[in-house]
Amino acid sequence: MRVFTEIEIAKIQQAISEKKEKFPQEWLGHTLAYTPYQPRPLPEIFKKPVDSTPKILYDFSLQTLDTSATQISLLQTAKDYESRACGFFVESLEILTYIRRYVSIPLIYDFLILDSYQLLESLVYGADSVVLLPKFLTQKQLKNLSDYATKIGLSIIFRIESKEDLTKAIFSKADILDLNENFSLLSMIPKNKIILSKIPKNFQESHQNYFKALDITILEL
Repeated sequence: MRVFTEIEIAKIQQAISEKKEKFPQEWLGHTLAYTPYQPRPLPEIFKKPVDSTPKILYDFSLQTLDTSATQISLLQTAKDYESRACGFFVESLEILTYIRRYVSIPLIYDFLILDSYQLLESLVYGADSVVLLPKFLTQKQLKNLSDYATKIGLSIIFRIESKEDLTKAIFSKADILDLNENFSLLSMIPKNKIILSKIPKNFQESHQNYFKALDITILEL
């Protein structure tokens, strides 16, 4: 779960503009008729666990895809952890589409999404779900992206870092919230929401109530 600087955001916006010029969004939409990857329904992953044991999502976002040897290693890692996880966070669309055909658990595209073009692109690559970051979006932008993602069949995780983020997410009809280690927000979250987070490195046994509040725990590979 990386931090995006202003320079990185500008580069992402520029990349989106360049892609739109080469491959217009309407053309990209037409390619969906030929993709073998339709969004898989996620009824089990985004549902309150029957006991107090959180499910596990593994974060694939730090992995890279540089050489054929690395590709084999990535695939082996995905298969090794598949039976232990209810899904993978993946930052790279190239990695996502590479492992999509080999794993049966949901893949969540975890990158800064600023435009509906990126949502459609993630769908073409085989994503089952996406992460939206209220911190970088206005209320209107967040709601529009959320509505569009739902329309095309993508499940949505809202990553919140502040009370303002939480307010935006709730007004965008969020059901799934990633605390991003900000457990101070727990008391503000309605009880019917699915809550997930990484556990802070300085996590202490005295804070076991935080762990119990989670429906899904995020672990790094």
